[in-house]
Amino acid sequence: MNQHLEDIAEIRAMMERSTRFLSLSGLSGVFAGTFGLIASGLAYFRIAKDYNGNYNRLLENQALLSDLVKIGVSALILTLIAAFVLTYRRVKKNNQTLWNTASKRLLANLMLPLVAGGLFCIILLQNAPHLIDSATLLFYGLALINASKYTYNDIRYLGIAEVVLGIISGFMNDYYIGLFFWAFGFGVLHILYGILLYRKYEN
Repeated sequence: MNQHLEDIAEIRAMMERSTRFLSLSGLSGVFAGTFGLIASGLAYFRIAKDYNGNYNRLLENQALLSDLVKIGVSALILTLIAAFVLTYRRVKKNNQTLWNTASKRLLANLMLPLVAGGLFCIILLQNAPHLIDSATLLFYGLALINASKYTYNDIRYLGIAEVVLGIISGFMNDYYIGLFFWAFGFGVLHILYGILLYRKYEN
């Protein structure tokens, strides 16, 4: 009886490995959160440099908006590099392949909402820049939810939390408050998620 149960468990594990990419590194979440907090801090001080009590004037400051975009893109690039390196190391350690059917499905389901959100943020940059922090959280959360069926289920809950933060942030017409939500969503939540993922699946 025990042998049959073990065989069933092994078959289930094999099926899960073929449909889900389970080599994501929890440490990549910690790095992503760290970069997110650093970017939020840099953005805060950059906004403070030009802020003179007139919020509407900030929205017209193209140099400020350009610098904020550069900070966000830099944090994204560093996050992607860290995620790739750490995940690649884990894949090799487990004698698995990085580019397989599960990882392709994961990437496709992750990128669709992210690309749509990125294009939408370009529109917001010209028309409603104060909503960019809300939109990035919202679309990122939707991307995680969409991709969670091809990796750890835990990511779905992180995605839901990001969506909730994005919606709440959308009601706040202030750069500083928006940055707080951005820092919490992309910084604190990522670090907590990364630690949880690492302790649950890698430790």
